[in-house]
Amino acid sequence: MLLTKGLMLSEENVTNLEYIQKQIAIIISLLAFVLLLLLGISDIFLGMSPVIVWVKIGLSFPFIIAYFLVSKYGRVQLALNILLVLAHVVICFNFLYNDGNDGPTIYAFFLMLVISSLLIQGWLKGVWFIGSISMFFILFYGEAQGYIEVVHYYDGPENQFIDHTISIMWISMFVFTVLHFFIKSYQNQSQLLNKIKQRQEQSLEEVKMLNDQKNKLIALLSHDLKNPIGMLHTTLGLVDKDAFEPGELEQILRNLKGQSFHLNKVLNNTLSWVMTELEDTPIQLHQISLRELTLEMKEMMLVQAIEKNQTIEVSIEGDDRDISLEINEIKIILKNLLDNAIKFSSMNSTINLDLNINKKQLSWSVCNQGATISPADQKELFVFRARTSYGTKKEKGTGVGLPLCKRVADKIEFELCYSSTRKDHNCFTLTKKLA
Repeated sequence: MLLTKGLMLSEENVTNLEYIQKQIAIIISLLAFVLLLLLGISDIFLGMSPVIVWVKIGLSFPFIIAYFLVSKYGRVQLALNILLVLAHVVICFNFLYNDGNDGPTIYAFFLMLVISSLLIQGWLKGVWFIGSISMFFILFYGEAQGYIEVVHYYDGPENQFIDHTISIMWISMFVFTVLHFFIKSYQNQSQLLNKIKQRQEQSLEEVKMLNDQKNKLIALLSHDLKNPIGMLHTTLGLVDKDAFEPGELEQILRNLKGQSFHLNKVLNNTLSWVMTELEDTPIQLHQISLRELTLEMKEMMLVQAIEKNQTIEVSIEGDDRDISLEINEIKIILKNLLDNAIKFSSMNSTINLDLNINKKQLSWSVCNQGATISPADQKELFVFRARTSYGTKKEKGTGVGLPLCKRVADKIEFELCYSSTRKDHNCFTLTKKLA
């Protein structure tokens, strides 16, 4: 239970190296206590010196004390350095009283190198590495030269084999457990970092999508207001220069009043759509007469058509119906289609706004005379990208109106498509299937 508790890692700490080292220090303290206790007991059965038996058993208790102290108070590095000192004391006694070069002391040196390399921080890591290696060579060289006298207890190869086997088994389990925990912690760290990376990439993608959406909505707002405001500016400029004959000014002012009224409606419709997109709120439906909606669109664009001596003819097939529709969005689309028809039609031409109503569907068609769109351009007609175009009176277009109309139409589940039934004739149709 204690070991399982020590192995547990929370997500918030899995990337903290100090936390991982603390957990490993806790595990090593517990395992060292068990290891020294078991090795001391096994030495009793093997007939080893009582000195080494009691050194191992006695020094096992500081390790279990360290386990509880590190768990509760921390101070990992201080505890580890003290435990390493005690471990080296045990190694010295084990060398002197457990057959020296013939005993299992070499395994303990290897264990100390693993522990110090994994857990000790800073310059003390190098100190412990050099110190352990130096102690190993001093002890082994001292025995080989006769400077150190060791106690031999092995009765024969079989007894030596049993002692080495027990030592290798317990130390191997010790190293395996520590390294397993360290690798598991590294894997958890990698998995968590990958999750963080994925969340960051997802957030960046969402930010990019919102930024693209914002740009499209700004483009829609600018596109819808560009022509009406430009026309209003031109008309006011002519009034300022007294370019009108007596009696014409009154008519111009009446036109400006109507134009400002429709401009305000265009602005409200577009802003309503923009706010709906930005706030991600449901689109509002309004009850309206299809005939009234169609005639309103004609009135909205009439001033702009009159500037080019154009006529907007309305044709309605089928019985009028009061129906709940996405009025703001439909007005945005029809306004842009009529605006394009006026822009790309010649002077004194006729623009057709047709409404077809039946039980299964309703559709609006905006048709005008003018150069037809080539098959190559038709493929990218609704692709959102800026491209400059000019109308029959050099009216500048940005190329974003139709893609934005397509986006709005898709959002409200309308179909927007282009067709050319004959030469020099363009039609855009907005269709809705009725339940």
